[in-house]
Amino acid sequence: MIWNVADSDSQTEASSSIRRHFPRLHCSCRYAFMSDSSTHRTATTAADNDADPAVYEPPRSIAPTPQLSTRGLFVALATVCFVPLFGLSIYAVIFGKASEHGLPVEILIDRRPLMTVEGNSQMMDDVVVVTNEADFEIPNLTMNLNGQYFLYQDKPLAVGETLVLRQAAFATKSSQFWVPGRYPITEITVTGKLPTGARGVKEVQF
Repeated sequence: MIWNVADSDSQTEASSSIRRHFPRLHCSCRYAFMSDSSTHRTATTAADNDADPAVYEPPRSIAPTPQLSTRGLFVALATVCFVPLFGLSIYAVIFGKASEHGLPVEILIDRRPLMTVEGNSQMMDDVVVVTNEADFEIPNLTMNLNGQYFLYQDKPLAVGETLVLRQAAFATKSSQFWVPGRYPITEITVTGKLPTGARGVKEVQF
């Protein structure tokens, strides 16, 4: 035990002597020791980071996403454009155009006695006569003179019923009424709804 204490005192005196005679060498050794300690701490921290999965995450693999080629894009655009057109064509084949469905009515231009506005007498007036010749009633009845003056009938035209309408009751979309005798009637068109749901049309040229 006494030898160890003496030895320790000798080492302390030697170290003090080295510091007095070689101060730079002592600083270099101390700096080297501190550098080794810092390197050791850095290595320890890096090892800890590697051990913690929350700090270090490996790169994730990204799966390839499907991409539409030029040909696929062309096919998609063609489908979007032609499918509605094809559907409309099928609808036209099944139901047909309105002009292809005849409306079984009789259309006449005549002058007949009609009740006046007061309702106490009758006067001759220019009229359009429409008679239902079908075995079914015709709703949604619309008539026009020369393709410009229109009149809509709310009540369905019953089987065999005759509708007598004043020509002066026809008007344009801007509420300009037809004046009998001012212009000749060249065409009368009557449209109505058929039992199939299609629209029937009857055109008469004068």
